[in-house]
Amino acid sequence: MKKLLSITLSLILVVLGTVFAAPESFATPDGANIPVIHIMGTGQEIYRIDENGNEEKVFPVEIPDGYIDEKAEIILPVFAKAFFTQQWDEFCDVLYECVSPILSGFALEPDGTTGGKTYIKWGWTRESLRDNKNQNGQYGVTSYFFTHDWRLSPYDIADTLHQYIEDVKYVTGAESVALYGRCFGSNIIAAYMEKYDGEHVSDVVHYCSAAYGAVQISKLFTGEMFIHPDGIERYVYDVDLEVETYVMDLIRACVTLMNKTYGLDIVSWAVENVMKDIYLDIFPRILVESYGSTPGYWSMVNVDDYEKAMETVFYGADLEKYAGLIEKIEDYRNNVQLPFAENVQKQLDAGIEVSNIVKYGLQSVPLTKSSDELADGTVTVFESSFGATAALAEETLSDEYIKNAIANGNGKYISPDRQIDASTCLMPERTWFIKDLGHKIFPSCVNGLVSDIINNEGFTVNDNPEYPQYLVCDVQANTLTPMTEENMNTTERWETDFFEALSTFFVNLIQLIKNLTAKTE
Repeated sequence: MKKLLSITLSLILVVLGTVFAAPESFATPDGANIPVIHIMGTGQEIYRIDENGNEEKVFPVEIPDGYIDEKAEIILPVFAKAFFTQQWDEFCDVLYECVSPILSGFALEPDGTTGGKTYIKWGWTRESLRDNKNQNGQYGVTSYFFTHDWRLSPYDIADTLHQYIEDVKYVTGAESVALYGRCFGSNIIAAYMEKYDGEHVSDVVHYCSAAYGAVQISKLFTGEMFIHPDGIERYVYDVDLEVETYVMDLIRACVTLMNKTYGLDIVSWAVENVMKDIYLDIFPRILVESYGSTPGYWSMVNVDDYEKAMETVFYGADLEKYAGLIEKIEDYRNNVQLPFAENVQKQLDAGIEVSNIVKYGLQSVPLTKSSDELADGTVTVFESSFGATAALAEETLSDEYIKNAIANGNGKYISPDRQIDASTCLMPERTWFIKDLGHKIFPSCVNGLVSDIINNEGFTVNDNPEYPQYLVCDVQANTLTPMTEENMNTTERWETDFFEALSTFFVNLIQLIKNLTAKTE
């Protein structure tokens, strides 16, 4: 039981502490004719000055050595008591006391500002910027890398971005710039374009955008955390832990066997029933002192979950105390998120080139009931594409659906793997989909596509055979190739037979026993 609680507490802290940690990026080549301002997502380090006057990093969250085991010792008797009495108040209090100190360090003030207490280490002057042209007279896709305090409202960050754009124009002499935003960076672009009308912006490229929301954040804010049995099984076949290959195979086989014999269903049922009793007693208290205090994360709560998220995060709170924060949240929602499609159309009508790049091939986070949705691991295809129709993660669009799409003249928008229909997204001719690319991975091979989009006026999915609407990424080789029936990588990796898993389990269990025996001799 102690081990189970240790694992549970670790999961809570990991999920809450690194929801959108800094992504992995690769080197980027040059290729744009105008300055490109690359706007990152979340994950920038946050600092504060402690009571002794020393600088202390408070994000990304770091869990002290031994902390989990120490707190599990405290929680164990309280959990046992609550389990048998079904009275969870004391357990929630103790859990809050264990989790809150780890997460509250990067919280904003109740008005949604830093209050001068926390900060990021980033800034610039015109002197620090330079004309970053390469020998071919072009700019790199990340020549000008705009970072920011991701906790703040995208509207507030937009003001800083505006000054940055002015300074880049000054040092380069360029009349216009391109904005290239990934994840939350897309939200900042959306806010900037609405607030400043996109003056001096010729191109906008959204990339794995969270402007429509991000299911991982939405479900965290609504308290709808759920162990999805099939999602957990799929997850272990998509992740590689730092263990021996036979140990990884043993873990995968064990999870498959548990899922096939309803073991994970029992765990899921137990957790869901406990969550119904405790989520309003624990989630609001933790969230309002961490991510729920940040307008930036609120901008990634999708439209469908917004009302419940507000009820959950501010449950029992003094709304007057948080009036400033709520005003910032609603200002962005009403002026940017809800009219997003209308705002994009205004940009297109004004002659601004707007495009979108979507990642997929994974499920969404396996700790929600939305794990069946096709995603990049964090944001669903529907969200990041601004409305594309997508099959569930392990399925394809039905024959009837595809037949109707063809009859309506939309057959060309169906992906070769039959999982996506791009005709229903906001910009069917200007939206690219890249399979086998996770949310936090940004290989440089994508920058060739970005360069073509920025350099060629009116560039669409039909204009370059190397960059059709559907592509496949080989992260290890750092290549993008057009999707075909041969390389479309179906969901076979998730389709494990019970008896195959049983055989794998015993083979690798024997291997484990042999290795342990050899070590003790």
